[in-house]
Amino acid sequence: MTAPTRTMGPLVAAWKQGFHLATAGSGSYAKGLNLHRNGAVGQVHAAPGRLSAAVAAKKATHKAALHFPELAEDRWHALADRLAGDPQASADLLAGRVPAAVADPGHAGGTAVVPAADEITFSCSCLPGSAGRVCDHSAALGHAVAERLASAASLLLAARGMPTRVLAAVLRDRMSDAGPGALPADPAGTVRADQTYSLWAHRGPSPEPVIELDPAVPVTSTITDPPPPCPSARDLAWMTKDAAARARALLDGTADQPHDTLADTVRILATPDGVSRLPQAARSSGHSAGTLRTMMIGYRHGGPAGAHAALRATPTPPSVLERARDSIRASRALVLGDLDTADGALTDTTAGIQLRPGPDGRWYPFTLAGGQWRPAPGCSDDPASAYQAARRARAARPTAR
Repeated sequence: MTAPTRTMGPLVAAWKQGFHLATAGSGSYAKGLNLHRNGAVGQVHAAPGRLSAAVAAKKATHKAALHFPELAEDRWHALADRLAGDPQASADLLAGRVPAAVADPGHAGGTAVVPAADEITFSCSCLPGSAGRVCDHSAALGHAVAERLASAASLLLAARGMPTRVLAAVLRDRMSDAGPGALPADPAGTVRADQTYSLWAHRGPSPEPVIELDPAVPVTSTITDPPPPCPSARDLAWMTKDAAARARALLDGTADQPHDTLADTVRILATPDGVSRLPQAARSSGHSAGTLRTMMIGYRHGGPAGAHAALRATPTPPSVLERARDSIRASRALVLGDLDTADGALTDTTAGIQLRPGPDGRWYPFTLAGGQWRPAPGCSDDPASAYQAARRARAARPTAR
C-alpha cells in the first residue's frame, strides 16, 4: 500500500518568504545560499527563540543564529484544539511526527508556526553579525533551515517554544475525555496502519464492560462414556479440568517449564488422581513402574527437568563436572571421602550422595536409599548448595543406605 504523502511544502515556502523579506535585499542572501550549497552549515540546533549552527568560512568557523519570539501559550492551545479535531494530524503527532496541518495557519487554528519577516533577527560571531545585521553566515543558516524543515519540521516547533513531544502531550490531554474520530481513507480506500495504531494507542481508558453470566453447569458432569477406543467420561472430565488449570496458569504467568511427552506423563502421574494410571503409563512409555515412581518424586522436587534428572544425568562436558567438584571442595561442604565424576554425575559414595546435572543447567541432589538413588529437594544452579541440600536430606534418614 502506498502511504499518503505528508508534505511540509507550505511550511518551507512560508519560511523562505519570511526569511527572504527579513534580509531586506542584502547581498548576503545570495552569498549565504552559495555557502549553504557548499556544505558550510553544520548541524542546526533549536532552542526556545532561536536556531543556531556553526558555519565554516574560508578562514574561520563562525557561530550564526536566527532569533524570533516564542509563541504565546494560548496559540499553542489553539493549535492543539485544532489538531484534536483532525484524526490524521492527531495520529501523526502522537507518533512523534509533525503533521502537515501545522504548515497552514488556516488548518492550524489560526496559529502561524513560521515567524513573520519582521520577527526574524540575525546574529553571528563575525563583525557584521555582531552588530545585529544579516551576514553571509546567518544567511547561510536561513537557507539550511529551509532545506531541513522539509524533513525535520520539529526544529521550528522547538524554536517557537513547544517541542513536538510537549505538543503531543497537550493534544493527548485534549483527547483523554473523548474517543478519536475515524481516519480518512486515501483515494484508493486504504488507511495507514501506523496512523491507526498511534491514534488508538493514546485513547482514554475504556470502562470495564458489565457482563452478566448465568450460573455455570460443568458440561463434564452430564456426559456419558463414549464408544471405545475413546477415553471414558471420567477421563474426559479429568483432562478437561487439567487443561483448564494449565490455561489458568498460563494466563496468570505461573505455568511450569515446557513439558515433553515423557515429562507430561510424569506430571499427570504426580497428581492426586494420577497413580491409578501408572500401569498404563508404564506400558505406553516403556519405563518400569519403579522408574516412573522415581521420576514422579523428581518432578515434585524440580518439575520436568527434575523428572528427567531422575531418569538419567544430562550429558555434560567433563570440564563442567570438574569445576562443580572444585566448587564443592572450596565450600568445605565435603567432609569425608571424595567426589567421583563417573557416569556424568558427581557421586560421594562415602556419604551416599549424588548430584546430577539436569537439562535446565541446574544440579539435582540424590541420596542413596535401599541401594537406589532417590531424588531429594533442593536443586540449585550452585553445585555446593545442591550438595548441602543432599546432606540435609541424607541426615533425615541416616540409616537408609
